[in-house]
Amino acid sequence: MKRPGFTLIEIIITVAITGILSVGMFKAFEAITLRSEKAKILSTLSIDSQSALDQISILLYNRAPMSVSGYNLGDAARTSLDSSTNKKIIEWLGLASESYETGDYSSFVDMNRSDYASKTLYTPDTNVAAIQTTQTAKWGSFSWNNMALIFSGTFDEGNSATYPISMSTNNQIVITGTPATIYEKYNLIDSAYAVARGADIDQTASCITALGLSASALDNTLFLFYDYRPWKTPTESFCADSANRIGKVSILATNINAFRAQTINGTIRLSLDVNRTVRGGNPVRLSKQKVVF
Repeated sequence: MKRPGFTLIEIIITVAITGILSVGMFKAFEAITLRSEKAKILSTLSIDSQSALDQISILLYNRAPMSVSGYNLGDAARTSLDSSTNKKIIEWLGLASESYETGDYSSFVDMNRSDYASKTLYTPDTNVAAIQTTQTAKWGSFSWNNMALIFSGTFDEGNSATYPISMSTNNQIVITGTPATIYEKYNLIDSAYAVARGADIDQTASCITALGLSASALDNTLFLFYDYRPWKTPTESFCADSANRIGKVSILATNINAFRAQTINGTIRLSLDVNRTVRGGNPVRLSKQKVVF
């Protein structure tokens, strides 16, 4: 009579089949987990990059006309953006009007009542006390040297030059410098902004080292620089280690492989490339664009 049980060969075959199935199930589970992790990272990168582009576009929307320029670290001069510009730093002037109320200043020059010989512009409904109060609240102190004027020109396509100003009485702005053309519309400015990746700036500057970022993270971090005034004498620049540095910095996004800005058909096109490595060395890449009018 045959005893119930399994032969050694049957046991070996069963163990082998179980092992093969286990390996297959492990590989399938690993693939599902990896896809889930990639989807999560992709969603995070999409939200972070979109948030960065939205913040830049809001600040650019309140820019002074014709003030957007691009340059690389070490360039002697800024140049206007165009479709072929390959500049890694974008800079523009912000309108002071975003901090003012209606009636603080009019943004228009009465051409008939202005004195061009003394470079005194008559600007109706402009209040010296209101400007001083707002600037003091915004910056903690007040100095006319901290403000400048930029002409908007026809259809906001005027001269991009900035002119330091002063006011002794209401409705009169005195400009320093000699504009080739005086336009009826102007804007007051009190701050400049710049955006750049860590790989494209001076990483030894104190405003960068104070953030305490690791060397590996620094290159692919996108920074926003603000609260500096390039029209002053001596010239202020963002995050430069000098006695006159005043610029502040904040982090817009991380894992940024590339940042580009171009002017196309009168609009500014911003582009971000993001890249993050997940478990096993598999990269997740994403590109985003936003158009600013």
